[in-house]
Amino acid sequence: MLEKNMRDTRRFYHTIAETAWMEFQTTINIIKELKKMGYEIKYGKSIHSKEFMMGVPKAEVLKKYADTIDLEADFDTSEIFEGYTGVVAYLDTGKPGKTIGLRFDIDANGIEESRAEDLRSNVEGFRSKNDNAMHACGHDAHLTIGLFTAKYLMEHKDSLNGKFVLIFQPAEEGVKGAKSMMNAGVVDEIDILIAGHVGLNIPTGTIGVGTIGFLATTKLDVYFDGVPAHAGAAPEEGRNSILAAASATLNLHTLTQFSKGMSRLNVGVFHGGTSRNIIADKAYIQIETRGEKEEINEMLKARALQVIEGSAMQYDVKYRVEEAGEAPSLKNPDPEFYGEINDMLKAKGYNTTLKGNIGGSEDVAFFMNRVTDNGGRAIHFIFGSDLNAGHHNDKFDIDEDIMPIAYQIMVDTVEYLVGK
Repeated sequence: MLEKNMRDTRRFYHTIAETAWMEFQTTINIIKELKKMGYEIKYGKSIHSKEFMMGVPKAEVLKKYADTIDLEADFDTSEIFEGYTGVVAYLDTGKPGKTIGLRFDIDANGIEESRAEDLRSNVEGFRSKNDNAMHACGHDAHLTIGLFTAKYLMEHKDSLNGKFVLIFQPAEEGVKGAKSMMNAGVVDEIDILIAGHVGLNIPTGTIGVGTIGFLATTKLDVYFDGVPAHAGAAPEEGRNSILAAASATLNLHTLTQFSKGMSRLNVGVFHGGTSRNIIADKAYIQIETRGEKEEINEMLKARALQVIEGSAMQYDVKYRVEEAGEAPSLKNPDPEFYGEINDMLKAKGYNTTLKGNIGGSEDVAFFMNRVTDNGGRAIHFIFGSDLNAGHHNDKFDIDEDIMPIAYQIMVDTVEYLVGK
């Protein structure tokens, strides 16, 4: 029954996939479920620091999507529809003990789900109903694991001790959401933080304990503003923003040469111009930098900004840069704690591997760093899953059998920690 209920929940949220800061239906439904369980809930502006909200869509974009949603709720949803998505749930057992935080991300990718006839979501009828929004990274599974863990905690609160904080975080894709919640104080009282991710190149049945390899990253949106002109009659009167963006794109990809550690840079979006016979006055690129240490990422970001400025000067156009996302590397890995939890899980019969490598960026690192900076401990799991296609692919799908396993790992870890 657990397996079926988790599968049904995951598939429901898969159908309503929503991208960063627009997780309106997702947030409202999570709140409804948590309120039924009896949780104290915080949401909206109370769990965000507006100053640190990055990459929020324009108000007209938020409103256009919000106007398509018809959901009844017995609570005020106005701030959710302004982009303050996500939920934090609180449980106090009334008995002394640690405050344990559990974090689950809830947003989807901005990608159109494949219509391939053999894709399970099409065969079994749970394809995303929203254009250009798909759970192509497993966050539908994450929030499902979170809801069932919440149910367990509430049902067993009399045999537990301490307090629990369950964080259903928006806007992980593009690493936009955690910094806002961290600066609103969401994790400040947490003694031990637990988080996890499905897939990530570990097969079903294997659990990565104590994830490493969190890359520091910065996401930049770059706007070039030139001067339009007739491309045939008077090209010299124009200032070509596409050439500036193209020059920047090519030169940016030469920068990842650092002796102090691994680095990455990618230009993932390039838009420009309005017509073939007009010198393009507008161009836009989205770039990201990554480094295995924050020092490397900061050096790479600084060099990227120099290249962008130089490209704008080269073609005599104006430019502006907006930071659209950010995540740090993991500052304080805790091999002793990872080993302790690994030994406990092995003793329970799980097939585990220490220090699974995430090989990318995850803004849960903001939460983990804040908790450890405050003297607490933090651990991240990789819940191994065979995948239909890689993360962020339009044919992505998980092995749903991993969800009950991940749920049980959360339960076993909590029981171990409160038992201590």
